[in-house]
Amino acid sequence: MISIDLGSNTIRACKMQKIGNNFEPIYSFERIVGSARGLSLKGLADDAMDRIKQAICELRAEVEFDSSVAVATEAFRQAANSAEFFRQIRAEFGIEFNIISGEVEAYLTRLGVENRAKILNLNLKDSLLIDLGGASTEISFGEVSRSFSFGIITALESDKRAEISMAMEFIGQFKFNNIILTSGVPTTVAALKQGLNYANYRADLINGVQIKNTDLNWVANLLKTTPNKDELVGKNRADLIVKGCEILSNLVGFSPCIVIDDGLREGLFIAKKLNLKEIK
Repeated sequence: MISIDLGSNTIRACKMQKIGNNFEPIYSFERIVGSARGLSLKGLADDAMDRIKQAICELRAEVEFDSSVAVATEAFRQAANSAEFFRQIRAEFGIEFNIISGEVEAYLTRLGVENRAKILNLNLKDSLLIDLGGASTEISFGEVSRSFSFGIITALESDKRAEISMAMEFIGQFKFNNIILTSGVPTTVAALKQGLNYANYRADLINGVQIKNTDLNWVANLLKTTPNKDELVGKNRADLIVKGCEILSNLVGFSPCIVIDDGLREGLFIAKKLNLKEIK
């Protein structure tokens, strides 16, 4: 079985195996597809749908799997043509996508993060988790979670200051010991801090890395000024990473943050294997 997370910017997939009481990935896949780019009242843009199909073709060519559990998030919650698009995906690739709510997304992401935290011997008690996506941001503290309608793509394409302020107010009600960050922006910041780039990125060197507001500002300034930004963070990602750094800087303030690469795709796999009700 393979689990697939089709997000508003990235499609990620994985296979995992159980080792002791935890799960470890044995295969990982990721492509930047920009699902939310050009999202309009008509729905997903044609070029976005083409990029998604191409990525699924690459996934199918790269790894064999007899079954899958697949979910889609905010861009597809908004898009008027999601149902028709996923009918095409099912017919062409045999993959059944389910559009999940922001609350379920937050739950599954936390499940994936907590699994990695146990492997790293990190105590997540009283931890705040922020998952900054392409079109939505999920924030959770224990059993309390909320999904906000802004992400790195939508904030780049429109004014999301009001929504970001609402997220800051939500965070302000909690007394947390630490902040956990997952998704592409914090993992990119952690990678650059470790001297890695898009081509030689390794999740095992990123999990557990601590970053601060100063690191977010450093990466944003670096990508605004360096001529080789595509080499550092991947093609057409620099503007999104800069916007993401600016958003996270507002959300986390001066609190140090722990970065974890694992997220929704891993939590989805674990939930399916454990037969948890949240994905039924």
